[in-house]
Amino acid sequence: MNSEQRRAARRKRREEKRAKAKAERVKACTLETVADLNSLCKASKQAARGVMWKASTQRYMKDYLRNAVKSRQDLLEGRDICRGFIRFDLWERGKLRHISAVHFPERVVQKSLSQNALVPAIVPTLVSANSANIKGRGTDYALKLLKRHLADHWRRHGREGYILLGDFSDYFARIAHEPVKRQVADALLDPRVVALEHRLIDAQGEVGLGLGSEPNQICAVAHPNRIDHYVAEMLRPEAYGRYMDDFYLIHESKEYLQVCLLLIEHECAKLGIALNPRKTRVVKLTRGFTWLKKRIFYTETGRIVMKPCRDSITRERRKLKKMARMVAEGVMTPEQVQQSYQSWRGGMAHLDAHRSVLAMDALYRSLFENLAGGGVAQCNQARETIRAERPRHSGRAATQNGGLDGSKTK
Repeated sequence: MNSEQRRAARRKRREEKRAKAKAERVKACTLETVADLNSLCKASKQAARGVMWKASTQRYMKDYLRNAVKSRQDLLEGRDICRGFIRFDLWERGKLRHISAVHFPERVVQKSLSQNALVPAIVPTLVSANSANIKGRGTDYALKLLKRHLADHWRRHGREGYILLGDFSDYFARIAHEPVKRQVADALLDPRVVALEHRLIDAQGEVGLGLGSEPNQICAVAHPNRIDHYVAEMLRPEAYGRYMDDFYLIHESKEYLQVCLLLIEHECAKLGIALNPRKTRVVKLTRGFTWLKKRIFYTETGRIVMKPCRDSITRERRKLKKMARMVAEGVMTPEQVQQSYQSWRGGMAHLDAHRSVLAMDALYRSLFENLAGGGVAQCNQARETIRAERPRHSGRAATQNGGLDGSKTK
């Protein structure tokens, strides 16, 4: 047996081992599992979390067992479960988002499909550098991974080196359906489950996946998986990470990263993905960079500093002033404001933002007197000030007092 034959034999053994592992992994990912009453009832209770105030959710949950039986019959008999979309727009951090929400009965089926078929079949094939929409991962996981990559780079090269920051342009709206369908068909063995997911994808239109659907989120996370494996296994940079449509590569050579960018663009074109030229660039590590709304840089001693970007601080200051007006008008309660603010402070606890938090606490106390002590907010002085300023000067006050130290910004 020559070397070529030995390589072919090893390749065959690896493929057989992978096929066996895949069959074992997806053997329970069948339509019967998706349509199981226990699965549908569990999915309905999870889908109702946080939205029980809605009349449509209350109507479904009032007879959720009967509705689960009907959904099971529809699935097993091959009926179309798609009921159209509730479409609306949101402005998130100044960016327009087009939301396509499904009706609650369909959301229950989609959650069962995701939990019992898509996640067990697709998530194990993703690289560890893929951080979004996966249990046990998230933004904290992605930032810790980046911090570890930067620490490893410092041990090898010090501060010298570069990072390639990449962004997929208008990602959800431009996802091509055929590559996603092929990916689903390759991951699952039950043709009925594949046909169900293909029907949900086709319902989105000719191109793009709508925001607001759990299967769409899973497909969007997994769609560039081919690129992830290509970068990690073929290009082999010193470090790689991706969070949904944002990714980075770290290497000591700028020229190497520029070549990687050209190769990644070529692979993206095969999947119908376009890179955003405004946000995709190579940055020198000594200058610092922004990723996932965090400003990251080295100190002279190699410590990795992670701060919130200035826009996040400005947005929270404006939000507090807006909520103070809403409390004064009786639209919000002080308890709701406190819950929102404590959520923001919890996110800052993982960052190097001590001074920013202290300055924000001072603003919070000035707007909501006694609220930090657990009592009912006595916003009398703040209310009078806000009411006096509100008609014409509320927007100006929110922008002029942008500095954390109370100084005016130009």
